[in-house]
Amino acid sequence: MIYQGSKRYPVTELVFHCAATRKTWFAGMRTSQKVAEIRRWHVSERKWKDIGYHNVIDYDGTIAQGRKYEVIGAGVLGHNSGVIHACLIGGKDSKSTDMFNRHYTRAQNSSMLSLIRALNRLTTIKIIKGHNDYDK
Repeated sequence: MIYQGSKRYPVTELVFHCAATRKTWFAGMRTSQKVAEIRRWHVSERKWKDIGYHNVIDYDGTIAQGRKYEVIGAGVLGHNSGVIHACLIGGKDSKSTDMFNRHYTRAQNSSMLSLIRALNRLTTIKIIKGHNDYDK
């Protein structure tokens, strides 16, 4: 089981986010550079302690680590304890009613499924949602 924070909240939920970036954003750059830029947004602009996400999934399917799983994320205001937050690169101007493949790749879809399986080996994920399920 994964536990977060000093109160050791058990991780039981996974929330997917999008970076709200265009397909051309940082084209040709390494995933680590993209994660560093998102971290900069969160730390420099939002004044957070670190990147808000635990994982970032690039267009090619690369899954990069953000925050450590044992650290409470910053993905959904008021809903972060016991939650893993994963962010997909892309999604600029996407809507909750859009088809996944309009904004993301097959490799990202495959990596999302791999991430879910991997997390379920580490902890008991009972809920999987998108940020838009909370941000209304």
